[in-house]
Amino acid sequence: MSRNRAPIIFTAAFLLAVTYTFPALAAEKMLVAVATTKNAIEKYGNLPESAKTVPLSDQKLPPEIKTRCIASLMILKNALKLGGIDAQLNFMQAPNVRREEDGLLKGYAVVSSHLFNLSSIDQPKYKDKIYVSDPVINDGEFEKGVFCLPSNHKVMNARTIEDLKKAGKPLIGIHWSNECQTLNNLGIETIEKGPTIDCLFRMIKAGRADWIPLGFHNSKDLSVTRSGITLVPVKGIKFSLTESRHFIVSKEHPDGEKIFEALQKGIKIMREKGVIKKLLTQGGFYCRATKDWTILNSDSFLVDN
Repeated sequence: MSRNRAPIIFTAAFLLAVTYTFPALAAEKMLVAVATTKNAIEKYGNLPESAKTVPLSDQKLPPEIKTRCIASLMILKNALKLGGIDAQLNFMQAPNVRREEDGLLKGYAVVSSHLFNLSSIDQPKYKDKIYVSDPVINDGEFEKGVFCLPSNHKVMNARTIEDLKKAGKPLIGIHWSNECQTLNNLGIETIEKGPTIDCLFRMIKAGRADWIPLGFHNSKDLSVTRSGITLVPVKGIKFSLTESRHFIVSKEHPDGEKIFEALQKGIKIMREKGVIKKLLTQGGFYCRATKDWTILNSDSFLVDN
């Protein structure tokens, strides 16, 4: 009797262990409408299929995941898989992140690919239109450098806020509310704005502004190139953006609630396993090469938190 029962007990235990270790094995295949930008679509399309496979191991990540937009997309795709949805990403292209947000409010797409800072979405007009995920990036964890043309020696030699004020004018995206507030808090009030990241680079090249607060990339020299224009970071200084960042999910889309529940579940699993931190580091949200650089707004950050 016991000899007949033993294999059954072992098999049940084995299946339970496998299900727990790989919670996405029974994931539902689903076409997921993702609002994102042309740049993210192109970079995702250039990934080899091996780098798009989820769930991702917490031991080793595909080396091709090395930019912020791809890191965000892979956190999204991985979290959905762990939450029970095997997502085939169907992209809805938007010219910028704000239009990406508009597509969600109207239900054209179900989830964002980019991460939104809390103050930009904590507004009455969004209250009944979107779900907001748990933080993917916590307060103060997203750091940006001061990027300019290599030939701009005034900015390149800056080491303090006062140096930056004297060196030239900053430039940000028209919807970069967190960056705008950060600079304002540091006493920088004259700020140029542009509609897209490619436009920002062209504006710097044309001399309409002198520097941009940009996230770090994991290139060897930390440089960033867009539209054939290369900007480099001022060594030794950076900003800390003091707001958490989140995915947003459309309540107007018929799949909104299902996607939100899966995303929340997956984010929790990824954070517990340390996969989110590794993806954010590899994607440039956290940068090992700049970990000892001076945070220009460190005092205000400590006060806010």
